[in-house]
Amino acid sequence: MSRILVVDDEPLIVEIIAETLAPEGYQITKAYSGEEALYRLGQEPPDLVLLDLMLPGMDGLEVSRQMQQDARLNHIPIIMITAKTAPHDRKTGYQRGADDYITKPFDTDELILRVRSQLQHLQHKTKSSLTGLPGGQQVEAAIEEWTADPAAKRAVVYTDIENFREYNQAYSFAQGEKLIQRAAGCLDQALSEKGNPGDFLGHIGGAEFVVLTTSEKSYQVAERAADLFKQVIPEFFSNSDQVKGNFSSINAQGEPVKLPLLNLSFDIVDNSAG
Repeated sequence: MSRILVVDDEPLIVEIIAETLAPEGYQITKAYSGEEALYRLGQEPPDLVLLDLMLPGMDGLEVSRQMQQDARLNHIPIIMITAKTAPHDRKTGYQRGADDYITKPFDTDELILRVRSQLQHLQHKTKSSLTGLPGGQQVEAAIEEWTADPAAKRAVVYTDIENFREYNQAYSFAQGEKLIQRAAGCLDQALSEKGNPGDFLGHIGGAEFVVLTTSEKSYQVAERAADLFKQVIPEFFSNSDQVKGNFSSINAQGEPVKLPLLNLSFDIVDNSAG
């Protein structure tokens, strides 16, 4: 039985997560602050940590940083729970040891899948079981190495599938997994065609990827991947949705919405301006 430590200063969130994951056979331990989280980690290290980013006092980033410095804990995957989705926040989280993110408010089915994915990554640390790409710890190590030399004109390209959560709601998680695999293929082809030898493609988790390339190649890679993805996306929608150019779903607030057919989105962080 896998052990999961849930850390959030909102007791309701902790209870929702516990009630979602316990029936899946996971043993849940709870903590309501960063300090309590480190105490629980010292008592009995879990197999996975669900960690709120915005904790009072010691925040989630500091908990993650301290875990990475402890040989007993630095192998444990961390899923950050946060409302922050800006590129800087994600980059900081990954550099501090986060393996995946889930944003509030979250879908419980998505939570289960992300937890399952990270526990699989723990067993197969070198690759994502879904895409075959480097994942988790390899992505973290690659970003750290790639950005170590400030003089090198390098870029980190964070990529995800826009409105992917709503797509899963409208179609299915099984279709969503196939879509993630096709997105990985588009990114890999784009990097082969437009990138450099030695560039890197990793699967962060869920529908999120990271590309490490040079600053001058980053936009070319992103544009080619976006074009390739647009070519395959009709396969994942019904004929009626293709004709309309949109699909109906439920957003994170439980409201009905109409959304355009999916695209890849890119957040490019580089040092070319310096």
